[in-house]
Amino acid sequence: MILSKKSIIFILFSIFFINTAAIITYTYVHKYLLYLGTENPLMQLIITIFPLTAFIFPPLYGFFSDKIQNRYIFIIFGTIGMAFAYLVLLWTQNLILIVILLFVFGFFMASSNLFITLYAELVQDDKTLISYYNAIIVAAWFVGTLSGGIFIDLYGIKNIFLFTFIISLPSIITVFFAKENRSMILEMYENKENKNYDEVVLNNTDIESPISQSVFFGLFFRNFSIKPIMPILAFIMGFHLDNNIEIGFLIGINFLLQFFQMLLIGKIITIKNIKSFMIIGYSLSAVSVFGYIISTNFWSYLFFQFLVSFSYSMHWAATITYIAQNTTPKNKGQYMGYANTSVFSGSFLGGLLFSFLLFAYNSDYYIAMYFMIIFPVISTLIIFLKFRPKERINSKKDTNSPLSH
Repeated sequence: MILSKKSIIFILFSIFFINTAAIITYTYVHKYLLYLGTENPLMQLIITIFPLTAFIFPPLYGFFSDKIQNRYIFIIFGTIGMAFAYLVLLWTQNLILIVILLFVFGFFMASSNLFITLYAELVQDDKTLISYYNAIIVAAWFVGTLSGGIFIDLYGIKNIFLFTFIISLPSIITVFFAKENRSMILEMYENKENKNYDEVVLNNTDIESPISQSVFFGLFFRNFSIKPIMPILAFIMGFHLDNNIEIGFLIGINFLLQFFQMLLIGKIITIKNIKSFMIIGYSLSAVSVFGYIISTNFWSYLFFQFLVSFSYSMHWAATITYIAQNTTPKNKGQYMGYANTSVFSGSFLGGLLFSFLLFAYNSDYYIAMYFMIIFPVISTLIIFLKFRPKERINSKKDTNSPLSH
């Protein structure tokens, strides 16, 4: 049951515009830094500023939103704040101020990430509807990377933050039409618990963790490898390809594929195959890193973009569904925050290592990437050895849970 169809529609519109603007920044900020004359190793180090803020703040936002039982104020704060960061970035070419603003940008984006928590509550953790949310995000990434490449070819990299600011404006409008319906969310969860379970734990947050810690370690090590590479992927492709539209297409096709994969995975994922989805996804991440090293033309890059799209869709859809269906309104924000922290802490520390490797090997990206292959393999081993999927907490009698079939 959807608690508010109107609200989830406006949420989906908002996250589309937010993620379209964000992926343009994430994908092309390195080109902007190079345009300002930044050296490659320093550029890579600066890019790690964003994941630093993104791993510090999500669990804090999640904890406080659980505590006060209000996601909406954090979402509004983050949405407006990101547009403000784009606006100020538009006005400056000072490198120190840009570093500060990238930190601020990550701070606000971490707050807006509570969209997924609120959305999961409004759709009552339905796996298919959650897949729609994931699909809208990757659709936005496709539109953003492709349109960003076209914009740069037409108007130049110096105006990129004007483009992201304009795109972010509709998200500010649509977010005000979404409603949290907190009392209804709590009532529906409590009624569901009382109906289906012998033990009601909705108001008990001091219970043993309902989430296997292995999923957080899996996310950490996978993104330790992949995330530092993705922002400079367009730069690496530029070694062999000259056309920004072609590069934008190659990056964007990854997200377009994920759109359809997310929709499919949302329908076929079950408790019996959720572990397999994670293992395959992490394994493909290692293969994809190797593929970026050996690719030399459009078609080889295209093939490995196919693989990395499956990598992301499989492990992320499985993880988010698992967390959503094993938490309640009293702890969902906190555990979703842990997932984001795992992603971005891996991104930040992996970015530091990647920057160090670039310094050590005189900006040789390919040597640096060889070292990064091992970390998705570690994620695969962790999930294989430690992850034990289970029914959602105290859900032994919940025959209506999507993961119980």
